[in-house]
Amino acid sequence: MRTKVLFTKSISPEILEKEFGADVKVVCKPTLQIELTSKNEIAEQIDYSVNQFIVTSQNTVNAIQDLNLNGHFFVVGQKTAEKLKVQNREVILIEDYAEDLAKQLISGKYNSKWNFLCGASRRDLLVDELSKVNHEVNQIITYHSKQIKYKLNETFDVYAFFSPLSFKAFHQENEISESSRIFTIGNTTTSAIQEVYPNYTIITAKTPLVEVVIENIKEYINDKK
Repeated sequence: MRTKVLFTKSISPEILEKEFGADVKVVCKPTLQIELTSKNEIAEQIDYSVNQFIVTSQNTVNAIQDLNLNGHFFVVGQKTAEKLKVQNREVILIEDYAEDLAKQLISGKYNSKWNFLCGASRRDLLVDELSKVNHEVNQIITYHSKQIKYKLNETFDVYAFFSPLSFKAFHQENEISESSRIFTIGNTTTSAIQEVYPNYTIITAKTPLVEVVIENIKEYINDKK
């Protein structure tokens, strides 16, 4: 019987074809729609006297594609950093999680003023931690995440989630069987799911990358054989 896998975001068909064989049925049904803020609106909100930029999402990188921002970039996520470097941005620091980035920004010898390029649904953690030590954070919304709600008409052996908001959108219309396996891209997503399913087995990527989630799913499927 084919293993059925649901990804709650779009994954390249080429990647899926390469990574999963014919004995795996893979379905991609995104639970979030990303709407980028206009470049003019972003540009108007930036404090150009501050040359330090915090970026925590690849969506932000897409939103600032054609903006001339000279300064140092402090980043959450390896893929986000890679995309910024492609845009010839000067990436100073990369961490996998916002918690770790906050610690580095506070302990490092950096200016205490920041432009934080973020999504409308961003977590409060970074701003809260920086504010506690009297850092000034200019928040600029670079994108909005709109929830896509749908009701599944089938069950899956594997469910993959990539953000807390994505899971919340999914959960409004759907339940997950305890016999299924849940895979996540990181700790914050896992925490959101554990609030609903405290006793379920959740496999969290050690490094928050889509490729790691896919690798974890492949290992689970192979172990079942």
